[in-house]
Amino acid sequence: MVQPVFSRRTMLGGLGLATLGGLVGCGGDSSSGGSGSGSGEVVYQLSWTHTVQFGGTYLAVDRGLFKEQGLDVKLAAGGPNVAGDANTVSGSALMNISVTDGVARSNAEGADLVIIGAQYQKSPVTILSLGDAPLTQPQDLVGKKIGVAGTDTPGLEAFLTMNDMSEEDVEFVPSQYDPAVLTAGQVDGLYCFYNDLPVALAVQGIAHHSMLLADFGYNPMSQTYTVLRSSLEDDATRKQIVGLLRGDAQGWQLYKEDPQAAAELTVEAYPDAGLDLPTQQKQAEVQLDIMYSDVTEQNGFGWFTDEQVKENLELFKLLGLDDATEDLWDRSVLEEVYQDGPTA
Repeated sequence: MVQPVFSRRTMLGGLGLATLGGLVGCGGDSSSGGSGSGSGEVVYQLSWTHTVQFGGTYLAVDRGLFKEQGLDVKLAAGGPNVAGDANTVSGSALMNISVTDGVARSNAEGADLVIIGAQYQKSPVTILSLGDAPLTQPQDLVGKKIGVAGTDTPGLEAFLTMNDMSEEDVEFVPSQYDPAVLTAGQVDGLYCFYNDLPVALAVQGIAHHSMLLADFGYNPMSQTYTVLRSSLEDDATRKQIVGLLRGDAQGWQLYKEDPQAAAELTVEAYPDAGLDLPTQQKQAEVQLDIMYSDVTEQNGFGWFTDEQVKENLELFKLLGLDDATEDLWDRSVLEEVYQDGPTA
């Protein structure tokens, strides 16, 4: 049995409360708690440092979509030292972006969090290879050297198990999260994220191939909207959550229509973040592949199905999270947001 997956986007456990940073020019500092002195003031905790990965949310702030819901939203940047789930549990944030197995582990350690939606329809985890030696299916990994960070090794092990393979079939090469080990020929493939390192190679003009693990069964629900169960049970707080999710979904609808506007806004909002426009533009475009699907077209952005829940519960068995149940998910907020249709 492998252990739960932790990635650069989901370093959730044992880190304590984070210092909350705001969106420059679009949201202000996020020094207040989950609901501040103003009745509509809430903190929305992101899962990683600011990039166009959160472009739809930035558009929602910039276009006043949260304010239309009566909310003053403060965006809190994530990062390697930010415990997103812990911030929601403590009340420092009303909602955070997480990942399903991370939420399950938080609950196993005593939290009572609920997933109310998912930004990604496909997990962004991929095996990146070079264009002249592409790895296109799981069996292509046999006998190959695959670079993987230590914290991501359980994910790769689970993927192999799901595809009737084992660790003995592949040579795991402990690697930093850097495409240099691939381009230098030290590994044949690199375990990374579809909307990240492959983008870096594309911007450099390096031919490559990304094999999304979600296309071969490994699809942990990712970028999940996560709140406290008790928050849903309080009428006033639930109303804030519904407004927050509605405004965010509207922002992501704008993103789908014009991802380049989101890229430009991101670079403009963070002039000191070291973000370059070509990379943000490419990432904004690539990200469309994993955020939208027939499910979101029919039901609305962030939607998840009963089948997706069942698939994740099966995955949890491989990750040692046997105590998780369907109660980890609650679709009632999405149903309220989209009661008038998928773009409401």
